[in-house]
Amino acid sequence: MFGPDFYPTPRTVANAMLKKINPEAIHFLEPSAGKGDLAMAVLRAGEMGYHGRSRYRIDVIEAQPDLVNVLRAKEGLTIVGYDWLTYAGVSYYDAIVMNPPFSEGAAHLLKAWDFLHTGEIVCLLNQETIDNPYTAERKRLVTLIAEHGTMESLGACFAKAERATDVQVALVYLKKTSGDDRIDLWDARATERSVDDDIGSPESMPALRDTLGNMQHYYDQALEEMFKGFAHIRKASVFMEALGAPIRAARGDGEGPDMGGIMKLAQTNVTAARAEFATKLRRGAWMHVFEQVEFTKWLDSKQTEELLWDLERGSTVPFTAKNIKGTLTNIFLQRTKLFEQSVWTVFVALTQHYKGNTTGDIGSGDGRTGWKTNDSYKVNRKLVFPYGCRFSYGHFDLWSYRDAGAVYSDLDRVLCVLDGTKFEECQTVVQSLQDAFHAKRGQPGTCESAYFHIRYFKKGTVHLVWKRKDLLDRFNITAAAGRNWVGATTQQNAV
Repeated sequence: MFGPDFYPTPRTVANAMLKKINPEAIHFLEPSAGKGDLAMAVLRAGEMGYHGRSRYRIDVIEAQPDLVNVLRAKEGLTIVGYDWLTYAGVSYYDAIVMNPPFSEGAAHLLKAWDFLHTGEIVCLLNQETIDNPYTAERKRLVTLIAEHGTMESLGACFAKAERATDVQVALVYLKKTSGDDRIDLWDARATERSVDDDIGSPESMPALRDTLGNMQHYYDQALEEMFKGFAHIRKASVFMEALGAPIRAARGDGEGPDMGGIMKLAQTNVTAARAEFATKLRRGAWMHVFEQVEFTKWLDSKQTEELLWDLERGSTVPFTAKNIKGTLTNIFLQRTKLFEQSVWTVFVALTQHYKGNTTGDIGSGDGRTGWKTNDSYKVNRKLVFPYGCRFSYGHFDLWSYRDAGAVYSDLDRVLCVLDGTKFEECQTVVQSLQDAFHAKRGQPGTCESAYFHIRYFKKGTVHLVWKRKDLLDRFNITAAAGRNWVGATTQQNAV
């Protein structure tokens, strides 16, 4: 796990590195994270308030699998990749802080310079890399430092570190500014328009005339730049809609990026706004792919969320044709097993609500204790949900702290797959209850969904009775298979 280039950053060195960074920085990247010493130093530097939450966000990259597992266990770190030198993710960071392998320091730092859009870089290097620029790579690095930064000799600062070495270390600071979106209002005075002298004597009010002239210019420029922005947003929205991630005007309004929040963020931190937009767009695009190929029907809500979590947090998989094909191929090959696990998840949710929903003694009912591998446990024909709805102020609704509505939806979804029907065309339990609540105006009663006879009561209990025994049997068999449960054989023979 600890290779020849593994030298965790001492805390004193990490603190010296962070002092170089603009205090307004928020979003950091550590592309050779090791076991997270430098990354955790960043989070500590941003701690605020009684609870010690960090105002900083940090993404990390690490190639060694064992070290990746160490990073996963540390709260606050987002793993976005595994190979820095080939990484092609989002390049919008306020700062990159890095302690790369001493043997490849020049390559890692040059990658950071070429990768970063605008921001700061602080990097530890073997001093010899700079003192002996005998390669084109090293020569370019020396030129970059001369033109865009500084170098400070730290000496043998790892001599008493966790893993000691007497290597002479240099601390390199670089600042990169991309000029493609910079606007300097004060430089625009040369094109300032004249002001009508009717406002008074120009001789007696020169300051006011200059101010008004600038205001008119800024007004015209604001219109021009915003109109350009509207045109670009309109173009972007066409592509975003094609990805299934249209622009949202506010939180909770659809699946796309919240442009109101992002535009507000852009007023203070353009880098953070770009990163936020790219992350939300990538999530929406991946979700759209899954929906288009109907893979979500093989996954329950938890599996879908975990998959998106892996895409965002575990590796931040770039949205490329190659990755789309590879991800969908993996899901396709595993779809049967994923679906069996999904049915098992629903099975467990049913037994958690009421122990009488299943045949046999299931112990705690959580699916982890009480099961005997050679017994045949099955959900019963009648399912009882003690917290299946709510009656409040003369009205029924589906609110429930047990989240029964999500269980109903996952149950209907897996039954549609087992029955070979489309979930979108199914009369679901949720739809049936909502229709009944509206039609019967606060009175308890009965209704029917595609697969259940339903009865609901003012105390909040909901009863579901299966309409079809064949579907109930298939559900039980599939749930057992998802458990890798020996009882599945007994269960199947009993059908």
